[in-house]
Amino acid sequence: MSSAAAPRSYWFNKFFECLYLYIAVADGLFMFSGPLLYKLFTFTDEHSFIRLFFYVGCAICLLSAAYAVYWHNKSKNAGFNSGIRHAFLRGVMRYFIAYQVMIYGFAKILKTQFGHFYMRDNIPVGNLSGFDLTWNYFGHSYTFAVILGLLQIGGGILLLFRRTTLSGTCILLPVMLNIVLINIFYNIDTGAFINSIIITTGVLYLLLLRWPDIKNILFKQTDLSPVRLSFAKPVIKVLIIGLAFYRIYGFVMANPPSVFTGKWKIGEFIRNGKPVGKNEWMNGAQNWCYVYIEEGGRISFCANPYIFEANRAWFGRYTYKPNQKIFNIVFDGGTNNDTTRVKISNYNGKQMQWNAKVYDDILQLKLVKE
Repeated sequence: MSSAAAPRSYWFNKFFECLYLYIAVADGLFMFSGPLLYKLFTFTDEHSFIRLFFYVGCAICLLSAAYAVYWHNKSKNAGFNSGIRHAFLRGVMRYFIAYQVMIYGFAKILKTQFGHFYMRDNIPVGNLSGFDLTWNYFGHSYTFAVILGLLQIGGGILLLFRRTTLSGTCILLPVMLNIVLINIFYNIDTGAFINSIIITTGVLYLLLLRWPDIKNILFKQTDLSPVRLSFAKPVIKVLIIGLAFYRIYGFVMANPPSVFTGKWKIGEFIRNGKPVGKNEWMNGAQNWCYVYIEEGGRISFCANPYIFEANRAWFGRYTYKPNQKIFNIVFDGGTNNDTTRVKISNYNGKQMQWNAKVYDDILQLKLVKE
C-alpha cells in the first residue's frame, strides 16, 4: 500500500529546496577541488573566477527551476508523493546550514576568526577599513567571540534533529541577520557576504515552514482578563511612543550641535609673544598640535601631531557664548573658578583665531579644521 501523499506545496517551495540542494553539492565540489581550482586561477586573474562563479550560479538556478517545473507538474498526478522529496531536500538544507554555521562557530572558539593583527595596533582608528574595525571590535573580547561561536554551534546542532529545528532557527536567525547587516554596511569580503545570505535565507525558510505554529504563539492573546479602558488604551499607546521620542528629541533640542565640532589643527602657536616650534610637542604636553571639539561640550588638546595620546592630552568641558564669541573652558580636575576664557575671531567655518590666557600663559592660536 502506497503512503499517503503530502499536501501540495507551492512551486517556489520546490524551486528553493532544489536550489539549496545544488548549492550544497556545488559547495562540496568546491571544497574537495579547492587546491585544483587555486592552482588553476593562479595562472589567470580574478575576473576569471568571478565569471566561473557567475556561470555556476546561473546553471544552478536553471537546473533548480527546470526540476521544480517538472516536479510541480508531476505533483498534480494522484498518488505522486512529494512529501518524501520535501523531507529529503529539507534534510539536506538543515545539514548544510548546520555544517556551515558550525564552521564559523568553531572558527571563533579556535581563534581563526577575529584573530589579532599586531599591525592594526598602530593604525589610527579613522584609517581602519570596515573589515578591520569589525575584526578589532569582535576580537577585543575572546569571551564574547566564544559566546557567538557557541550560539552558532548550538543552533547548528539543533538543526540536525527535526524536532529541534524550530529552536535552532530561532537561535540562528537573529545571529545571521546581524552578520548579514555587518557584511553589508562594513564592506566585509564579498564571499563572506554571499555565504551569509545563503545561510540566512535557508534559516528563514525553515522558520517560515513553521509559520502556522509561530503565528499562534506570537499573536495569541494572554489568559489574563483585559482591562477595559475603551478609548483610553489607544491614546496611552500613542502617548508612550510619543514620550519615548520626545525624551530624546528634547535632549537633542536642548543640546544643539555645535558649529565648532571637529578636529582642528593648530597652524600657528604663539605663547607669551614667542612662536612655539613644530617640534616642541616632544618637549611638553602643553605644546598642543591639535584641538578636538566634541558634541556634548567635551574638548581635548593633544600635543602629538601623529596620534592621540590620552595620557598626555588635556581634557575639559566648554560652553560657547555666541554673543561674546567666547569659549569658556574648564579643564578636568579644575573648578569653575579656573575657567579659561577663549576669545574667538576670524571664524569662517574652516579657520579661526584664538586668544586666551591659560594659567600664567598668554596664548594666540590659529586653528585650521581638518
